[in-house]
Formats: sequence, C-alpha cells, structure tokens
Amino acid sequence: MDNAQYNLCCEVLRRLHREKVLDHMVLIGSWCLLAYKDYFKNVQYRPGIRTRDIDFLIPLPSRFDHKVDLEELFRDLDFVTSFKGRKGFMQFVHNDLMLEFIVPERGRGSSNPITIADLGINAQPLRFMDFLASNIVRLKFAGLKVAVPHPVNFALIKALISARRQKPVKSENDLRQAVDVLRALIEAGETASIKQTFSSCPIRWRKSIRKAFQNELLAEEISKLLLE
Repeated sequence: MDNAQYNLCCEVLRRLHREKVLDHMVLIGSWCLLAYKDYFKNVQYRPGIRTRDIDFLIPLPSRFDHKVDLEELFRDLDFVTSFKGRKGFMQFVHNDLMLEFIVPERGRGSSNPITIADLGINAQPLRFMDFLASNIVRLKFAGLKVAVPHPVNFALIKALISARRQKPVKSENDLRQAVDVLRALIEAGETASIKQTFSSCPIRWRKSIRKAFQNELLAEEISKLLLE
C-alpha cells in the first residue's frame, strides 16, 4: 500500500463522515487490518494491505435518514462508476482504489443487486455478513471513529472464506490475515473471546475453520485452541 492509496482511502472515509452516512456502514475486508492497529495498541501487530478493494457493509434494514448521491460525492476524486458481472453490481473505480457495497444475504438468498435508494447505489448480497455485523467495534482510523467487525469475527470469517476460495493465492492471503489477527488476540489475552465466538458458529462453519487452520503449518497453536 502506498501513500496515495492510503490518503485516498482516508478522504473517502472523511466524505462519508461529513455526509453523516459513515456511522451506518461497517468497513469490512482487508482494510479493517489498518483499523485494528487501534485495537492492538499494546501488542505486536503489523498489518499488511495488498488490495485496492474497499468494502462497505450496509446492515439491513438500512438506517439512513437522508439522501446522499455517492456517485456525485466521489466524482471529483476521479472515481468512475462501473457495474460488475452480469447482475450489474455497482462499483466506484479509481486507479488506486475500488469501492464496493455489500449487504447481508438473507434466507436462501438472491444473487440480484439490492437497491440502497438513499445512497443512489445498489449493493451485493453476500453470505456470512450478519456474523460480521453482529459484533462491531468503533476504532480510530483516518482521524475518525470507524465501525469494523470485532477482530475475532473478522478472523474467523476470513478462515471460513479461505476454505471456499477457488484461487490458492486468495485463499492463502485470507488465511494469513486470520492467523495474524488471532495471534494478536491471543497475545492481548483474549483467548476466551476466541473460544466463545468460535463455539457460537454453526457446526459446519466450525469444521471448515478447523480444517483451514490444520492445513496452515504456522498456526498450530490456533488449531489446538479451537480443538479444546
């Protein structure tokens, strides 16, 4: 991650905050790792970012009380509106960053975009998002308080997703992030929180998460923790 990319991310967050919509979004994905520096101030933690994607989760029902045209809000930053895939999921694309908006998939789910009329966008429904939104912390990032999933929820979902990835490089990256965050939590004395949150996961999730860590040679201590 270079300075231009980081500075642009900060400006995006500042504009969302200025328009009073940031408080109703959750920053998810790899950019959470930078926010976790505030959570892990007293332990050894050095996050690395290798993506230009910034993902914002919008919990449902959305709670915006006024309209903001996000396309117009980001236009002078040289973001271009794009539509991904055959379904046309909306993105704001820049040479340095790509903004995407996610909502939790409900029931059997739908692959169709969900309209967020108050922001003038559509959002992609994805599985597991309610688990991320169920345990939120607000941390300092770019001089703001930004909502992110609790690190333990983030790490467990990263491990779960890694087991489902088709591309080995992305799978390895997800698992590495999960390992780094869980190790920081263990160092911070939050072993009980890891066990409790893991135990709350559905049985199928727990099996997949255990399998992911068992295949990670450098995560032996985490595998043992989840088997206790």
